[in-house]
Amino acid sequence: MGRGMAVAARRWLCRRLGDVGLCSTLVLAGSVQPAEWVRAGLDTNQPVWGLRGGLQLAIYPAGFRGEAGGPRGLIRLGYPVLAGGRYDLVNFLAVEPVVGGRKGFSELEFSRLDHAQGKRFWSIPAAPAIETAGVLDSGRLRTVGPGVEELAVCLGVEKFDNGAHVRVEVAQRSDVAEEIWLTIRAEPDSAPLEYCIFTATMGNLVRTRQLWLQTGTVNSRELYPHYRDTGFCPHTSFPLNRLHVTTAGDVMVAVTTDEKDPASVFPFPGSRHWYYGGMPVTQYWKKPKGAYRADLHAAVNARYTYWQSRQPIPGGVAFENFELRERFFPGQTFVFGITTNAPSHFGFTSVSKVEP
Repeated sequence: MGRGMAVAARRWLCRRLGDVGLCSTLVLAGSVQPAEWVRAGLDTNQPVWGLRGGLQLAIYPAGFRGEAGGPRGLIRLGYPVLAGGRYDLVNFLAVEPVVGGRKGFSELEFSRLDHAQGKRFWSIPAAPAIETAGVLDSGRLRTVGPGVEELAVCLGVEKFDNGAHVRVEVAQRSDVAEEIWLTIRAEPDSAPLEYCIFTATMGNLVRTRQLWLQTGTVNSRELYPHYRDTGFCPHTSFPLNRLHVTTAGDVMVAVTTDEKDPASVFPFPGSRHWYYGGMPVTQYWKKPKGAYRADLHAAVNARYTYWQSRQPIPGGVAFENFELRERFFPGQTFVFGITTNAPSHFGFTSVSKVEP
């Protein structure tokens, strides 16, 4: 277990014990040593960053499954979901800015630099979005509290076909190993942004079917009961008053699989194509208290067959894209997390079924 994960575990133990004094003692005792970070250019020669034992992110060509890590134009997210604490890919994050009603697609658009599919992402040492070929930036590490460190990495993103030009600042704290903070900033030459959507774009790897809201859950099979096509189901949106609010005042929405043992399912018999061998996880979006506006809403779509195939998803239609949306403003921040904690850990309840 990484030290960041250990600190989180100690805090969980304190909450269970209900002893604030003990919590302080345990956290401080476990925070003497610095967190164990993975930093591109320092600990690895691949563009990978994050906490050992916690959430890690990578950009092309790095990944968590080899073979160049998957499609380009995506932030790849890995978590220790396999036996022995080994990492596997859990999801991708795509960047989708909207200009004049026209959405850009970081995964699907072709690069103007090399004409390959997928906009190019790269790490940059400071705010100006100037690509430095072949240079890996290790990120900026700073102390943000007693025994707590934060790693920040700036990712340049190639200009989109609709004129959007953005950079993404990613931050992770050692005391919250399961989540990353994503801040979007428009470059000076960008067309005016209406939205800049981060979408968790591969829910069908884990076969996410349960959407967790304020008063209960919505299952993808209930939301799209008759869909049998090979494309995407239409997006369904849920306004702010349908989203869960934590005791700290943060707004959250989460997805999980409804399978007890997803690793027992081989979607393509005789192959490991689209196979997920890890334990069940909770994936969530969060907006911190005071950092969101009234138009904030969640959106999902779903698929009945796997992407670019006619192979039905075992168990039926499942959520594919999962996102929080809010009209763009400079410095806008979204938080994404992957954890083995159940949604109830964050105060979600599944007692009552929410109508779509």
